[in-house]
Amino acid sequence: MNARLKILRQVLTRKWFTDQRTPLEMVSGDLTGKTVVITGSNRGVGFEAAKHFAGMNVGRLILACRSIKGGNLAAQDICASTGCGSVECWLLDLGSFASVQSFATRIEEENIRVDIFIGNAATMSSKLSTTEDEWETMLQVNYLSNVLLTILLLPHMSPRKNEFQPRIILMSSEAHYFIQHLKEADGPEMLSKLNDPQHCSVSVMEQRYFVSKLFVLFFSRELAHRVNSETSPIIVSVTPGLCSSDLDIESTNSQTMRYLKRVVMSFISRTPEMGSRTIIHAAINPEGPTQHGRYLANCRIEVESNYSLSTEGMLVQHRLWDETMHILQSIEPRVEKILQAL
Repeated sequence: MNARLKILRQVLTRKWFTDQRTPLEMVSGDLTGKTVVITGSNRGVGFEAAKHFAGMNVGRLILACRSIKGGNLAAQDICASTGCGSVECWLLDLGSFASVQSFATRIEEENIRVDIFIGNAATMSSKLSTTEDEWETMLQVNYLSNVLLTILLLPHMSPRKNEFQPRIILMSSEAHYFIQHLKEADGPEMLSKLNDPQHCSVSVMEQRYFVSKLFVLFFSRELAHRVNSETSPIIVSVTPGLCSSDLDIESTNSQTMRYLKRVVMSFISRTPEMGSRTIIHAAINPEGPTQHGRYLANCRIEVESNYSLSTEGMLVQHRLWDETMHILQSIEPRVEKILQAL
């Protein structure tokens, strides 16, 4: 407990609270002829980001949602509030590798060039659950499926000379600061260990969301390092900050704790719209090339956790890449070919 309090004090500094309460600048641009794909965009920061993009004359805005009904309602809301007529909803369930593959295949078959990809969808739970692919849910939804989709979209995001350089924006979180040692990496096959139901105790699951967001950070940095920055998209991980969202509230089983969380969140959280501004900044600001491979918070580059920057953390990052690609190549044959072209 003392160690947790120490980490909490390191993260929740006076600067953090000040940043949380400081309004962020809203940037805008012209997205004529551009295609934007956003996962988890029927509510929260993803929905607010989609509304902002819709107001920039976007050529095509694809809301990738687990629920077609919810996605279509969001699309109708966005169209009504912005006047944008190019919003559509596609089915994407990150709890299913087959769904991710189908989504990517549709992009390929319709020959769509993706200019901006926002990997926003995530889940949080205090209970152990598994997907149809027999992976722990947060590990697959927040990390593995996001990685698979990102890899499969790469061939459709090649830059064109003297044109807007495509962007990949992946959602990490301040939560990654809470992981200061990954004990599963002390042995072989850390992803298998993390997926082992016998290992997923209550205390382990309490940390799982944090771990998944650390993994997103690791992946975005490693991918950015491996691609040619001049012939590939700009790759950035971002945090929207602590936003008033049902995601964390729903992860708590106790009605009393849910109420207390809502009270606390009302004092320290941002609105989803304010949180979405860092996503928009990362997606369209002209300084994009200087932010390649970096972590953004509050519309600026921030320093990642000490652990993620340590020698140990970097070794885990490299191992994670190798393990992840081995798993994904066994699921989707296209992954190997895409990686060979990096």
